[in-house]
Amino acid sequence: MRNVISASIMACLMCAVPFAAQAENETPSDCKADQILVKSMDKFSCYGIGDKAPDQFIRDKAAINNWKELGLTEPVKDEQWVQIDNHYVLLNGVNNVIKEIRTKGGKVVSQ
Repeated sequence: MRNVISASIMACLMCAVPFAAQAENETPSDCKADQILVKSMDKFSCYGIGDKAPDQFIRDKAAINNWKELGLTEPVKDEQWVQIDNHYVLLNGVNNVIKEIRTKGGKVVSQ
């Protein structure tokens, strides 16, 4: 009986290992040159072109309406600029995928 309980506990622990590994935060050094580090739900992850933006940045209230004053290109239909930390990010409003990333200074990080 003891062996069965030990085996069950060991099996449960082994199943949990992949989830523990996924829970680790990424750091700036983990991101590629064309990615930015973004905090979402108390976790840091790297994002770049083609990645789906975290939910808190894809709401209409997150949209930058004064994009022209900030030196950003005009978003076309179904696109919007949002600010994520020190970056401006152009999102596809249909699928929330990142299309372009710029620094606040206007330098293109990824396009």
